[in-house]
Amino acid sequence: MAAVDVLVERGTASTTTLEVQARSGVGRGTLLHHFPTHADLLSATVEELVRRNEESVKRHCQASSAADDPLAHAIKALAAAASSPSYLAELELWAVARTDRRLHAQLLKQERAARIENDRVVAALFAPLADRPGSAIVARLTVELVRGMALSGVLGRDASHRESLLQGWIDTARSMLDRPRQENTP
Repeated sequence: MAAVDVLVERGTASTTTLEVQARSGVGRGTLLHHFPTHADLLSATVEELVRRNEESVKRHCQASSAADDPLAHAIKALAAAASSPSYLAELELWAVARTDRRLHAQLLKQERAARIENDRVVAALFAPLADRPGSAIVARLTVELVRGMALSGVLGRDASHRESLLQGWIDTARSMLDRPRQENTP
């Protein structure tokens, strides 16, 4: 999709109907028929961005083995995806939606479906740990952490600091998973 390519390469401000029209070769009338507003055009990119983000996770999983350390594998797979251009483009849409009411409304609709896909991917990554106490909160906190790290990485790209933070989270998450299950006592 031309709009996704423009968004990933040049950002939200440059993802205009004119730029997308030039990239796609589609007539202006056709493009405006399908995407009457800028918010419609931008929100239509979410599904493809989510697909690309999932592909980033798959590439990481194919390149490394979960057998030795499924926790580190899951966390590093999500962190790798969160540093991909498509993930950063999706975050950029979120940031723009903060002050663009139309885009905000459109993204809420699109992100509901995206959340289902994200939850499926995260559940698959953390499946080997699902029977451990705290696995659900570790998975959710990992998503939040890598999202924040992705945003921080826009201005500061120190790879060693990033790796140190990830290792710190892996160690913390491991201790959360190793805690004995609390019994419900009256």
